[in-house]
Amino acid sequence: MKNLETDVCIVGGGPAGMLLGLLLAKQNIRVHVLERQKNFEREYRGEILQPRFLQMLEQLGLKEYIEQFPHEKLKEGAFYVHDRRIGTINFQNIHASSPYAISMPQPILLQALYEKAVTFPSFEMSFHSSVNNLIVDDGIVKGVTVKRGGEDVEIRAKITVGADGRFSTLRRLTDFEIEYEQYNMDLIWFTIDHPEHWERMLRFQISNGPTCIMGSKYGNQLQVGIAFKKEEWEMSKQKGIEDFKRTIVNIHPYFQEFVSSLKDFRPFTPLQSKLFMVKQWAKDGCLLIGDAAHCSTPIGAVGVSLSCATAVIAADVIVRAMRENNFSAEMLNQVQVIREPEIRRIHAFQMKIEKVMVDSPILRRVRPIAITMLAKTPLFGNIQKRMLLMPTPLPIDPILSF
Repeated sequence: MKNLETDVCIVGGGPAGMLLGLLLAKQNIRVHVLERQKNFEREYRGEILQPRFLQMLEQLGLKEYIEQFPHEKLKEGAFYVHDRRIGTINFQNIHASSPYAISMPQPILLQALYEKAVTFPSFEMSFHSSVNNLIVDDGIVKGVTVKRGGEDVEIRAKITVGADGRFSTLRRLTDFEIEYEQYNMDLIWFTIDHPEHWERMLRFQISNGPTCIMGSKYGNQLQVGIAFKKEEWEMSKQKGIEDFKRTIVNIHPYFQEFVSSLKDFRPFTPLQSKLFMVKQWAKDGCLLIGDAAHCSTPIGAVGVSLSCATAVIAADVIVRAMRENNFSAEMLNQVQVIREPEIRRIHAFQMKIEKVMVDSPILRRVRPIAITMLAKTPLFGNIQKRMLLMPTPLPIDPILSF
């Protein structure tokens, strides 16, 4: 078995793992990122970057750099019943210096972070690398064993970070306990050509049936997600594709052309709208961040923002841990102390919205009226800001900024 040594081993090359790796490498901390896939290509993964994400990039001095890569600025969102607008999300009223959200395919974001990270000699990354087991000495996590291509590799590290998503291998291997969990809804995703006569925005289509979330996607496409109770999706598949075609057209007649060519369910990608919180994110020598620690639902499209904010705080804590040569659970737990309160608030809000999106047929019928009334009140704007905006700058050492 090949033996490697580093300061920080990051399991998972998604947005949180890549951002953490970049920030640590900038501080001349040796970091090795492990990614299970052979490249960054992935679909239906956090392509909308909300104003809170742009706030974070501004604080880090990375906003101009990221915006050099292909993306599209979305200046508003709206709630519709058929083609009637009943409420608006105006990003200009949310974040003055960045009055928009960004639509950027996740492979482009990850490539941007990677290209910045590899300019630092202390950064290393291995693709096609799956973690098999932990290296543990006297109860302290000291790294991982990995299958890298066809090669077995042992990577020893002072700190091992799990940034490997909601189905985290590192979380399973280290027996982290889930404090709470909710899974009531599936989002069924598909992509079509963008309607020429529609504005490019986030669009929430409200109907008496399933709620539909649509986002203008870079490349003149429209990404569509239909919200079902988890048992409803399986029931729809059992009823067959013809019945599902009628469900889609009932949401909006524009989908008629798309469904006319459907022969099966292959164009659809289900995503579990699962939410959970790990009880304790740190153990001696080991830390969970992002969806591995605090998975959010797609509601509000804030998952990438929340995960990356945790990665920034983790970078700040790990830099201090390296200075003090202290890799204890108590030291690493400072990440959770700082990030947990806001994430709990977001989770509570997402739980409430989920009930409105997928609950009883009676509630579905009154949703258009309720949202129309809510949109006319100051509460509507306050809810948007609480969800889409960071309340304060992240409490980090300015040395992390570029």
